[in-house]
Amino acid sequence: MYAKKFLKTIGDTKAKDTNTVLTDAMKGTMVGATIGGGIGLLIGFGRKKNLLMSALIGAFIGGAISRAFIIKK
Repeated sequence: MYAKKFLKTIGDTKAKDTNTVLTDAMKGTMVGATIGGGIGLLIGFGRKKNLLMSALIGAFIGGAISRAFIIKK
């Protein structure tokens, strides 16, 4: 009886492995960085600034913001 309960508890705890959790977090960060890069590119184009630098800065800010809002489970 004790062994079955122990194995069931371990199985429930290990439902999500580390790879799945990291993949979900990385996916959200990449989407945020892509959106931030696009917004930075548009802002740089509108203000006639260096497009590469404005896209990189936008991607960095977008990735950081999306990383901050990802809910840890």
